[in-house]
Amino acid sequence: MSREGRVVMESQSIDALASARGVGTYRFGYWSALATTALTVVSFGLALTAVPDRAPYPFTSHVIAVQWPGDYIWMYPAMMLMVVFVALVAAIHACAPQARRIYSLVGLCVASVAAAALLIDYYVQVTVMQPSLEKGQLDGWAMLTMFNPHGVFIALEEIGYLLMSLVFLCLAAAFVQRNRLERSIRWLFTSSFAATILALVVVAATRGIYRGDRFEIIVISIVWLTLIVAGPLLAAVFRRAVRQSTSA
Repeated sequence: MSREGRVVMESQSIDALASARGVGTYRFGYWSALATTALTVVSFGLALTAVPDRAPYPFTSHVIAVQWPGDYIWMYPAMMLMVVFVALVAAIHACAPQARRIYSLVGLCVASVAAAALLIDYYVQVTVMQPSLEKGQLDGWAMLTMFNPHGVFIALEEIGYLLMSLVFLCLAAAFVQRNRLERSIRWLFTSSFAATILALVVVAATRGIYRGDRFEIIVISIVWLTLIVAGPLLAAVFRRAVRQSTSA
């Protein structure tokens, strides 16, 4: 076989391998998008049924004991959601146009930081605070418990979901196609970020540093609703990419 023939065959093999990898990435993104929506729905539903009652400082009243362990159940799917969310952002970054990959890369980095903060936050609650409550070992409880509206738990949730809204803004820049589907995704992500910032400004202006859990409730609702809506839209984008790659 001539040298030119070998070059052509090698080129075809490389193209086939790249195409196969692309299809695998699209399928990974497709299932990650669906899993993101499913886990968000489960987490949101459980969280709505486990809204804790107000309890006075030091947050060790019988009201909290009666609500245990129901108030913590939603954190288990929420921790899984954080991992799947990073996987989804990674899939979007892998498929982003070369000229826009800087934005998706920033989004992936920020998503990792946000997921780490929220994973630590939830993991401490379910592995440290639950046993402490059950055994009555409540030294240092007040600062870490989720029942404290000015505690560490609320602060980590605020920064975690604030960063997730920033991820949405970064990802919006990665979708450049002018079809209706990608326009909807860009609008959804951009609007979600704008709504989060507006909520932060309003709550901070009206309540100052004593905002309690007001902003935390708003931002987690905005982010979770965004993920519920965005999941099917992103799955449709990845499914379309799979079809185009397999038919090419």
